Amino acid sequence: MNFRNAEEKIFCAVSCLAAAFAIAILSYIIFTIFTAALPSLSLEFITTAESDFPGVGGAIANAITGTIIISICATLIATPFAIGTAIYLQKYARESLFTKTVRFLIEVLSGTPSIVIGIFGLLILVYYLRDITGGFSLISGSIALSILTMPVIERAAEDAIVAVPKSIEGGSYALGANKWQTIRNITLPTAISGITTGIILGFGRAAEESAVVILTAGYTQFMPEFAIKSTDKLVSGFKVYPLQDLVGTLPYSVYHGYENSNIIPMSDAFAAAFVLIAIVLGINTIVKVILWRYKIEV
Repeated sequence: MNFRNAEEKIFCAVSCLAAAFAIAILSYIIFTIFTAALPSLSLEFITTAESDFPGVGGAIANAITGTIIISICATLIATPFAIGTAIYLQKYARESLFTKTVRFLIEVLSGTPSIVIGIFGLLILVYYLRDITGGFSLISGSIALSILTMPVIERAAEDAIVAVPKSIEGGSYALGANKWQTIRNITLPTAISGITTGIILGFGRAAEESAVVILTAGYTQFMPEFAIKSTDKLVSGFKVYPLQDLVGTLPYSVYHGYENSNIIPMSDAFAAAFVLIAIVLGINTIVKVILWRYKIEV
């Protein structure tokens, strides 16, 4: 008995040390980035577009706005496909080799390196479909990012649908509802908290991505413009801003700062990185609050 108690205490101590080490590393990274960002980090830096600041760099409002817009667009594109796939796999498809293959492919997609998705987007969306997407643009980046975020949302949606009590759905069937009516009126409303959590996680996944936006969305110093203008470079004959236009993002701002460190202060890059970390931490905090509020297990 004493040996078992000692073994349990040793394991508990090792686990606590591992957790403390992970927290210490994360805290050190955030503190280091924050310290390096201090010379540039200010309200003006955050609320001013780079185009309105003298010289190169010096402000990131355009990148913050672009990051939010491209993340929202990517999430809006991915969500219908993700939820539709989750509903089909859980409520319509019978367990078979096909469904196992679909789940396997979704897992493979979720583990695919983002640089691979970025190269795919560069080749297909930016190059071959440039007459439609406008080349480096918000829509190219959004579609490429949606490929990355779709597995995150699908997995969360599927887990939320599985967690819906069968007795509730059975009561709906007993009252004469068909399968789609039960899914629409019972399953989805009951699972909405878990689905919302997955959508927010997908949004955070899109916001923090760098390789994909660098290779597909490009970069601009200007704030996104909302307009429709005629052009002879696209098959439609007109260009929709900001969908078919370049867009600035925080990951690219960090990359841009490092690539041009001879003319842009390094503190600008660290400040952009710190703001990005703050956004991602804020999104994760919102997810944790939702999980705690509705007692959802993931």
